[in-house]
Amino acid sequence: MRKRNALTVMCMLAVMQAAAQSPALPPSPLRYNSISVLGGWSWPLSHDGLTKFWGSGPTASLEVLKGVSRNVSLGFDLEAAAYWFRGPEFVSAYPNLPFKNPPVAQIVAGVVGRFTIAPGKKFTPYIGGMIGFSHMTGAEYRQETGSGRVTYYDMPFQTRLAASLYGGVEYRISRTFAFDAEARALYVTDDPNVGVLAALRAGFRFLF
Repeated sequence: MRKRNALTVMCMLAVMQAAAQSPALPPSPLRYNSISVLGGWSWPLSHDGLTKFWGSGPTASLEVLKGVSRNVSLGFDLEAAAYWFRGPEFVSAYPNLPFKNPPVAQIVAGVVGRFTIAPGKKFTPYIGGMIGFSHMTGAEYRQETGSGRVTYYDMPFQTRLAASLYGGVEYRISRTFAFDAEARALYVTDDPNVGVLAALRAGFRFLF
């Protein structure tokens, strides 16, 4: 009996020693922090103040997220876009005016939340939203005429509250690297010149 007990204790000690010497298992990937850099194209969709003489242009975003649960991440989003001046439309409307070609730029910053529908999968969709502020650079064209001042366009420098919704798909290339592609709709509140804008973007997400 004593020999059997001694053998049992020796086996237990051997197992405990082997477990102590074995490498630790990697942490469970239930929560991920991430930084993403995306680029693409943006379109103004509403309000004549912008759409009359400005068309689509490039856009980019930087998003920093902290995982708060298996599906939910919260963080900060910074976006920039430029909208090119539609010269032919202006010349058609005012053929006798000297031509100007001013682009309009937009900066958007705010807090963002993202919901990953199937976390841990190699290919997974996600949805999200942002609330923050949008700042538009200005552009103005006015002339003094015999009958008074005439304004051809007037896009003032201003900052407005903005909100966006987006949805996309993530393809996990490795445990710490993924490819994202998404579509976004942004609404700028209380702005008679801007309104709704849409964007398609794609890029890379770094997870840690």
